[in-house]
This record gives sequence, structure tokens and C-alpha cells, in this order.
Amino acid sequence: MEMLIEFLVATLLILVAIIAYRFLLRYLSKGNVDQAVYCELYSLDHDPAVGEVSFYFVCPAETHVTFNIWESDQIIRTLTDKLYEKGGHLLKFQTAELPNGTYYFGIVTTKQKSQKRFRIQN
Repeated sequence: MEMLIEFLVATLLILVAIIAYRFLLRYLSKGNVDQAVYCELYSLDHDPAVGEVSFYFVCPAETHVTFNIWESDQIIRTLTDKLYEKGGHLLKFQTAELPNGTYYFGIVTTKQKSQKRFRIQN
């Protein structure tokens, strides 16, 4: 009988710990990321990309943006590295400048690094 009571108490303690852990995670995750301070990067319209493509991103405020194209973890092109005003911005790129393959494009600011995958097939 004592063994059964010990088992029930241990099970109850485990359940209480799990519930407390979930509440703690929920509490800590609320409001941690303010999306209003990050630039938003949009995917390409066409995959695979052919010819001239337009990369589009939106800045919530004046932000210094570096826009790169990566192959694996290596930067192979920097399309821009300057201060952008609040609002949407469009960068044009000719895919014929790179061989066919899978690449990543994205923005780097002081607060974020956002990347998206795309394929070039000329």
C-alpha cells in the first residue's frame, strides 16, 4: 500500500512539474519578438528563377541593410549595402550572372539576418 501511495505522489509531482513548465514557456514566449522592428523579406514569384528577378523587402523604419546572395554559407554577391528609408524596396538582379544551382538571398541588419532559398535555371 505504501508503494502505491509513493507511486501516486511521484506521478502527481511529475504532472505538476510538466504543467508548471508549460506555463513558464508560455509566459516567457509572450511578446519577446516585436515584429515591428524587423524588415520583412518576400519570396520570389518564380522558382526556378530565370532572367531578371526582383527581390522585395520592407523596412519598418530607416534601416541599414546589406542584401546578399549566398551559396551554402559563402557570400557570392552583395547587391547593396546602404541605409534604406521606411517602406518597400525592390532590387533587380540578372540570374545569368550566376551558374544554375541553388542559392540563398537575404538581408542582414543590426537586428536580423533573413534568408530565403531560390534556384536559378537559365
